[in-house]
Amino acid sequence: YNGFYKELSKLDEQGNTFSKIETFLPTLKGDETFLDIGCGHGSVSCELIKKGYKVAGVEINQDAIKSLESRGFEVCQKDISKPLELGKQFDVVMILDVLEHLFDPYILLKEAKKATKERGVIIVTVPLYFDIVDRFKIFFTGSVISMDNLCYGEENYKKFRSYNYDHIRFFRPKEMIEMGESLGLKIDKIEYGATGYGGKSKLIKILLKLIANKYTVNLNPNLLAHSMKIRWKFD
Repeated sequence: YNGFYKELSKLDEQGNTFSKIETFLPTLKGDETFLDIGCGHGSVSCELIKKGYKVAGVEINQDAIKSLESRGFEVCQKDISKPLELGKQFDVVMILDVLEHLFDPYILLKEAKKATKERGVIIVTVPLYFDIVDRFKIFFTGSVISMDNLCYGEENYKKFRSYNYDHIRFFRPKEMIEMGESLGLKIDKIEYGATGYGGKSKLIKILLKLIANKYTVNLNPNLLAHSMKIRWKFD
């Protein structure tokens, strides 16, 4: 968790809302407890608090912790690269766009399982490498920096280099599924997001929407999907 990404976390908050998980949550009874690991400023799960749910957030960024406290989160100040040792379990555990920032994502997923109740679920979202856009980008430029970082603006995008890029693990759908299987988790739901970054070219953007969209993305996620949501339950 370097200083470069700490600066970008405020921009991340602007683009991350409850819509990221709203339709991906399991059927809720109303008394579930939630854990959001590496939740940043809490922009995704704070809506759950407004709905009356108890939500705990795991964070280490002091600025983010202040935001979480002001929003009513139970704050767990932890380094997610180490054992969490929370001392309690939750009905729904979420790791949203976090695993790609870790040297050992498997360890955190294992910790998430420990923090999940027996009949609970784990929800994970990750960007996927490499969709058709990023494959062409790597082929022609030799850079692994994903086009999705344009969401931070072109000025910030140009600052990314291999030595300060905050994504240090690169997933494919099969590998995500393998991690869950090795921990005895059963897939409850999977959803893929289509690639949509065509740079400044309107023509390329139109072509991408025709090739990779919500109707075609499941035909070949390895090539057409740029993101993945997976919900696991205990087998």
